[in-house]
Order: sequence, then C-alpha cells, then structure tokens
Amino acid sequence: MQLRRMAITCREEAMRWVHRYAIGGAAFAALPLPVSTTAGLAALEVHMLNFIGGVYNEPVGNLRSLAAGGGLEVMGAGLKLVATRAVSFVPGPVGFVIRAGIAAIVIESIGRAIIGYFEHKHPDKVFSPAV
Repeated sequence: MQLRRMAITCREEAMRWVHRYAIGGAAFAALPLPVSTTAGLAALEVHMLNFIGGVYNEPVGNLRSLAAGGGLEVMGAGLKLVATRAVSFVPGPVGFVIRAGIAAIVIESIGRAIIGYFEHKHPDKVFSPAV
C-alpha cells in the first residue's frame, strides 16, 4: 500500500519558516550584546523576505531587498525606542523578555505581510521544493 503525500501550499511552507525566523529573532534580541541588535534583526527580516520569495519561486531581487532593508532598519530604530521605554517601566531584569517578545511579534507580523503579498499574486500555489 502506497501512502500519498498531500501537497502543501506555499503559504503553509512559508509560515513554517516565518515561525522559525521569529524564534531566531527573539533569541537574537534577548542576547545581552553591548551593541544594538537593530541592524542584525533588519538583516534577518530581509533574508526572510528573500527566502519566502524563494518558496513562491519568485526572486525578490537586490534593489527590492536593499529598499526593504532600509525601511526595516528605520522601523527597527523606532521599535528599539519603544522597547527601551517599555523596559524602563518594568522592575527587575526582564528587559530581555520584552525585547525578545517585541522582536518575535514584529518578525511574525512582517512575515505574514510578506506571505500576504505573495498570496495575492499566487493564491493557493502548491509548494514544490527545489531539487
């Protein structure tokens, strides 16, 4: 008896990766680094954009990646200000939890928006992994 593997959609495959990027971004934001993590998180988000484009078999391109990276860097600076202010109201060493939570929520939201963009262009496209 041969089992048939159900085809998964690009949306399902991309969401699996968005969750992984969100976890990775949260872990990175929680690190007690002496430098800002904003640039690193923006780079992670741009990589996620390119990766999701690959899932949909639609390359994003260098110019779009650079434009997205610049916008994400500016947004990250604003979110860093919000996180810093939020941490100042919380007693004890829980700042890393707040930073990690904000990073995870933002990356998850950006990932969902990217998927929405590609789903608008390619609704319910079946995922076919590169060979």
